Amino acid sequence: MPRIKLEPLGITINVSAKNGLWRSLKHAKVELVATCQGQGTCGTCALRVFEGASCLSPMQTLEQVTLKNTRRDLSLYRLTCQASVLEDGVVFYLDNKADKKLVQIFERLKNRIAPRNIYHPITNDLLVQEGNLITQEILERLLSDS
Repeated sequence: MPRIKLEPLGITINVSAKNGLWRSLKHAKVELVATCQGQGTCGTCALRVFEGASCLSPMQTLEQVTLKNTRRDLSLYRLTCQASVLEDGVVFYLDNKADKKLVQIFERLKNRIAPRNIYHPITNDLLVQEGNLITQEILERLLSDS
């Protein structure tokens, strides 16, 4: 499963190439607005790619048109609803208000004691036992698809 890095969170998460980037980010609680519901026409789910653009699926015509219409540089941005991550090495920059809230939550949890057992929402694996420290690694596993 490919891994991506999200800045300014500084975390790396697993994403599903099969489900697409937008769904993987949604699972990771990165709430990107997509007023077109992932149809690739609104441009609201666009993220800036800092590194690893070649590790993403090729850009199709619809995505190119939408990015041009929203005045985004095609060499710097991708629509998360249209792109899939094919291999490791992609770094995205989160720059919307919802992600600022996620940064605050992440910082509030990191290096704190777990008030109860925390399980992975998909695999149901125990990530941290009540009374143990919530580490960066645990938060990354919690936000990943696997």
